[in-house]
Amino acid sequence: PGGVVNEVAQDLIQRLIVRRQSNRFGCLARGDMDIRDHAWFGVISTEKLLKKKIPAPWVPNIKDPLDAQYFDSYRHVENEPPSNKPQLSAHQQDLFKDF
Repeated sequence: PGGVVNEVAQDLIQRLIVRRQSNRFGCLARGDMDIRDHAWFGVISTEKLLKKKIPAPWVPNIKDPLDAQYFDSYRHVENEPPSNKPQLSAHQQDLFKDF
């Protein structure tokens, strides 16, 4: 109550974060149409969106294709010591060779 997210957005979020996948919005009988037809998306023309006819509200100014200034830094994760989890066996690795 009194927050930044209005009731329509809250309804959509609540339907999307259902733990059980079979009851989650987007996974029901109508699939993604449940999401597309939700009132929160009522002001968006799905057809225009899919055809990329809606201008972006903000376009980042990037220096080159590898410019990552708008992404969070994960250096702290990269510097973590190796995990103690067991490595995958050769058989397990083979299951994912073409993935």
